[in-house]
Amino acid sequence: MNRLALLLTALAVLAGCASGPPPAATDGSIALANLDAQIRQQGDDPGALELWLLRLQFLADAGMLDRIAALADASAATPAERLRRARARMALHRFTDAEADLDAGAATPAQRAALLVATGRAAEALPVLRAHAARQPGFASLDALARAEAAAGHLEAADGLYAQALDRLDTTSPFPAAAIAFARGLMWSEQGGDPERGARAYAQALGLVPEFAAAGVHLAELDLARGDVAAAEARLLWVVIHTGELEALARLGELHRRQGDVARGNDEIAAAGRRYEALLARHPAAFADHAAEFYLGPGADPERAWTWAQANLRERPTRRAYRLAVRAAEATGRPDEARALRDRMQARHPPRAA
Repeated sequence: MNRLALLLTALAVLAGCASGPPPAATDGSIALANLDAQIRQQGDDPGALELWLLRLQFLADAGMLDRIAALADASAATPAERLRRARARMALHRFTDAEADLDAGAATPAQRAALLVATGRAAEALPVLRAHAARQPGFASLDALARAEAAAGHLEAADGLYAQALDRLDTTSPFPAAAIAFARGLMWSEQGGDPERGARAYAQALGLVPEFAAAGVHLAELDLARGDVAAAEARLLWVVIHTGELEALARLGELHRRQGDVARGNDEIAAAGRRYEALLARHPAAFADHAAEFYLGPGADPERAWTWAQANLRERPTRRAYRLAVRAAEATGRPDEARALRDRMQARHPPRAA
């Protein structure tokens, strides 16, 4: 669910810097249709990267990854081409390759900050992002700072910055506001231990873009946690029908098995597993964390989960990646490895104050 941090450039294209309330947002379904029309018009032009990233983010469209991967493997002769290739590689979670491109492309400190946040180094990015937001307090700078503050555990500060970023919007596109609503939902439900606040934010994101796959899946999880199975099932079905998102399909299969519809649930989980394997063959780094979660859960293959959790941790040693690896180590009966991973996590990411 952390690719949001990689879309700052795309969202900045859609968002202005004026203060005051934004104009009324375009209906989310219409905005997605307009996005698709733009993608068709531009075809495989590398300049369409920001559009591909938006479709990937909101609809979990794995087909966009093939286009992004072609750009990530293309030659890059100029600094601008290297910076664009770095964004493509970050979307694929190929962070080591992306960092090399940022170095070669003479990236600004602000441009490097997204990579630092994505790889668990938010504290390093904060001084630069704070200075940048102070100098140029626009949507993109405030949004980037909010994400870094959230990653560093400063949740109230991050929430205030998200509010300031929204005040700077001057666009009819629903995508920037929906992305912020989702980020707030993730922050409060997973970091802040406040599922009600998180649910309100996810609902806001879906109100802006009803097809927003990740928001639908996360809100369904909160529905299940409070015992509203009917709402969770309806939400997951909506996501699967409109986007085919794999996590939604797997969770729906899990839910159907629990309800006694074992054959249907098994078919859905098996279909999700086949598609995960196909995507892992083409884009292993991009799906390492998702695969580990799947095999720890409905995929029921802890050894496979351990393999992918380690791969994910090697590429981006975030707190979340460490926790996933610890779970996989425990699930496979590796207590020594789990203990060593916890020690490494605490050394790299000291416990946050309450």
